This record gives sequence, structure tokens and C-alpha cells, in this order.
Amino acid sequence: MPFNPDGEVRRPTLYYLIANAQLLALEQRRNGDLRLELQVSGVLPQAASGFPGSTQVTEYISIAESRWRQQLAGLGRSLGAEMVIPFPDGDEPRQAVAGFLREAQRLLGGREIDGAMLQVRKALETIKNTSSWNWPGKKEKGEFTADERWALIRSAMEDQASGAMHVDVGTKDYKYTRAEVEALIAITAALSSVIP
Repeated sequence: MPFNPDGEVRRPTLYYLIANAQLLALEQRRNGDLRLELQVSGVLPQAASGFPGSTQVTEYISIAESRWRQQLAGLGRSLGAEMVIPFPDGDEPRQAVAGFLREAQRLLGGREIDGAMLQVRKALETIKNTSSWNWPGKKEKGEFTADERWALIRSAMEDQASGAMHVDVGTKDYKYTRAEVEALIAITAALSSVIP
């Protein structure tokens, strides 16, 4: 235990990292002040395996609503959207798309922006190869069917995800940002929910 200058035992400061989903859940369930109850158990890193560690302690944390709102405001402006896309177990195309998008998110977490964008392209190519959306051909815009419009949307997304990687003249020196990859992951996930 650390000691303060007066020789008294001082409790260690604990820092808690809260994931986005946890923050959202806290805010949805909060009514007034934020009150948390944490079950804490500690083990020293050098302790032998099987060492039971400390007894479990219950910590109570209370944050005034005004302070909590101040902390939230300090996070800056943001928009979060959580999306669940249900599909049957045997739906191979959607499973493949979901796999590519999960890998894109994993790579993005490691700051591998180009690698993440490549996974988005693979997801979009899978959608292209498995959907029954027809290409509109040389029709007037007002004559496009709904399926043809979805085909155009998918194609535009693939173009956006491919230009700099294919060293197209207009994008050869362009570097994708994290926000662009996040946007294309979200749009591709949403698009996968309407694959016929």
C-alpha cells in the first residue's frame, strides 16, 4: 500500500476504461446522478497461479448528474449508431461479408487503415458477386428500378474504397482516413441487410 507524507495508508487510485457500448448503456439507464457498484478483486502479478488474491470488495461510485454531463460534454460532439443485422446461419454471403467487416474493424483498431479498406472492398465484392441486383445499363435515371439503384450504390461504394489503392489518376496520392473507413464499414454493413 502506498503511504502519504503523514505516514497514513493511502488507497491506490483506480482508473476504469469504459468502452463506447458501456458508456451508452450507462447513459441509457442513468436517472439523475450516476451510481455504480463495482465488485473488485485483486491479485499481484507475481503471485503463483492458484493464489486466491484479495477478498472481493464492493466499491460504490457516485457522480453528480451535473459533473457527469460535464464529462460527457468533454468527449466532444459525436454520433453513435448501433446496428444489428440478423441473418440465418446458412446465409453464406452475409456471413462472408460480416467476416470481412469484422476483420476491417480489427485492422482499424490496430491503425492499419489500408488493410481495413481492403477488407471493406472484399465485402463489397462479395455483395456484388452474390446479389441479384441488375446493372441499369444505358437508361435514363428516372427509369432505374430499385434493384438497379442498389447496384449503383454498391458500385459507388466500391469505387470510393478502391481508387487510391488502385492508384487511379484522380486518387493516386490520396490517403484514406480512419473516419472514411469507419463510414464505409457502416454503409457496407447496412447494405448487407438489404441483399436480395
